[in-house]
Amino acid sequence: MNAVSDKRGQIRELLVECSALVSPPDIVIQLRHAVDAPDSTPEDLAAIVMQDPGLGARMLHMANSAMYGLNHRVETLSRAISIIGPRPLYHLALALTASQTFARLSDEPVDMAAFWRHSVFSALIALDLARRSRAHHPECLFMAGLLHDLGSLVLYQRSPDSLRKSLLASRDNEHALVRKERELFGFDHAEVGGALLELWDMPKDVQHAVARHHRPTSPMSLPVAIVHLADTLANRTDQGSLSGFGACGQPPHPDAWKLLGLDEGLTDEIRKEVHLQFMETLHVILPQHR
Repeated sequence: MNAVSDKRGQIRELLVECSALVSPPDIVIQLRHAVDAPDSTPEDLAAIVMQDPGLGARMLHMANSAMYGLNHRVETLSRAISIIGPRPLYHLALALTASQTFARLSDEPVDMAAFWRHSVFSALIALDLARRSRAHHPECLFMAGLLHDLGSLVLYQRSPDSLRKSLLASRDNEHALVRKERELFGFDHAEVGGALLELWDMPKDVQHAVARHHRPTSPMSLPVAIVHLADTLANRTDQGSLSGFGACGQPPHPDAWKLLGLDEGLTDEIRKEVHLQFMETLHVILPQHR
């Protein structure tokens, strides 16, 4: 067995061990079966989602947000499904329910409020960059930004004691943490996150963008560059930093801006745009982390 397949096997074993955490809820499983059924209608899918009225309300709110860029407001979930499509709405339901599940984890050893502020801020930057660079399916890049660090929560649940000292020593610097993860496990949280999204059958671009956001080269694709930039730029703000110590982080890979065809001088403009949407989006996705 070569090193790559061996590492993939180790990550799969880790996800099996954490199956109680990473398994989608029943409502999402029902939705997936319905999406795959050729005779399902938008009304059928909406009825499944509305078994959880809170989820239905959040999905409708997101469908009417800048994430999808609809020209007019939609009033019902079935209408949103008709316009946006069943599978994108399934991916949205999966992202929202996953966020809710992982948000219930203990604040030990990670600061969950800071974690989710960083995740939402990164998601909004990814959406902004995707639109500016005319990427296909900008909403997928929003979800990649939102879920890009989920793998770290899986690792924290698996080995909290091993990572607690690293968190304190690094002052939440992601690059230092990634190096420590690779020393401890042979892989990092980005790779775990990519494997988790593969398990959930998220779009391939989302999987790869998450898996490679700390290693954006070899080669760098547009989705990977967008999530890498979003993560880096969020960390360099007080509001979106993963650190509990304020803005931090290293500059992004120099090829990322070039690949997007954008100028780094847009950074402040992007941050201002994201700041305007941040609190509302955080409240919709995770009301408990306002």
